[in-house]
Amino acid sequence: MMALAFLSFDLPTISIQDSVQKSLKIMHSNNMNVISVLDKKQWIGNITEEMLMKATHPDGKIAQFQHELNQVKIETEEDILASLPFFEESGFWVIPVVDEQMKYQGYLPWQSVAKTLFYTGFNAQNGGIIRIVFHTQRDSMSVIAKIIEENKGLITRSYLTKSTKEDHVWPELILQIQTDQFSAIVKSLERHEVHIEKAFMFGDQEEVDQSRFDLLLKYLNP
Repeated sequence: MMALAFLSFDLPTISIQDSVQKSLKIMHSNNMNVISVLDKKQWIGNITEEMLMKATHPDGKIAQFQHELNQVKIETEEDILASLPFFEESGFWVIPVVDEQMKYQGYLPWQSVAKTLFYTGFNAQNGGIIRIVFHTQRDSMSVIAKIIEENKGLITRSYLTKSTKEDHVWPELILQIQTDQFSAIVKSLERHEVHIEKAFMFGDQEEVDQSRFDLLLKYLNP
């Protein structure tokens, strides 16, 4: 499912020439914790309230932050699974979507992603999403798939993406799995020394380590 299909145009952006005071007012009135900064139609980056509050003069321009802007984004052709690490690590409620020319297309809202992943593919059954730090010289997709199948799991979607963490040189393999034995799959993968960065569980029929699955549960069960 491409990000392009889930775009929201309800929330505003700001211009690189807007003032700090105006930008704060826009964010507060729209209950946003991050807002995208544009130069005409070109996406420049994101700015948070915390960054704006550090400005010396409220009438100063956003341009003063140009080299400090947050660069979290997702492209229109990317799978929405690729947005999960960004939502988790940034804490943003929306992530901007850009095209190949870095032109702003709209926002990808967290709630849309969470609801879609919950209802699509699982049909409200148990399952979850696993983020794996994929060591290309050690890990094997065929071995990982075999472990999942042996534990009565079905990989419904997969996505390989560059890690958002600076200290990770390996890509991340994101798997969406339909199963009634999600925790067993996680434990089996770990026994085979597969490095699981994070696991998100859907359904409530298993006892699981809540610290591993807190992200989606937090938003699906506020």
